[in-house]
Amino acid sequence: MKLHCIAILNRDGSPMYLRSFGEQQEEVQFYYVAHTACDVIEERIAQQPAGDLFVGQLQTVGDMVVHGYAMNTQQWIVVVSSVSTESAGMRNARVKEVCQSVHAAFVAMVCNPFDELGRGEQIKNARFERVIEQLGQAEF
Repeated sequence: MKLHCIAILNRDGSPMYLRSFGEQQEEVQFYYVAHTACDVIEERIAQQPAGDLFVGQLQTVGDMVVHGYAMNTQQWIVVVSSVSTESAGMRNARVKEVCQSVHAAFVAMVCNPFDELGRGEQIKNARFERVIEQLGQAEF
């Protein structure tokens, strides 16, 4: 399984962070995929038991699978990966690990008193970027 994109969306559905692992021209496509995932995430959260942050597979777009993760702060993580031959349960478990790693890096960044991330601002943090880069280069 290969990661194509990791995005963090704010409460309004605007991307706070979007990192694609591929060609630059694909980035516009991932903005679109992230926005379309917002509606599905909102729908699924209403049906999901409390405490479970991983929303699961949201949609399939061509040869890519879109997964969602809802943070307690009403922000969402969207992970786009390639379709793989492994079972859906295994793929969900691996994507859930990725989402939890992104969430942990996000929490560490937000809890840093010297990092001033305002509402609606883009994430520009070197440590956070390194974590995302490592996840993008890892083979799952």
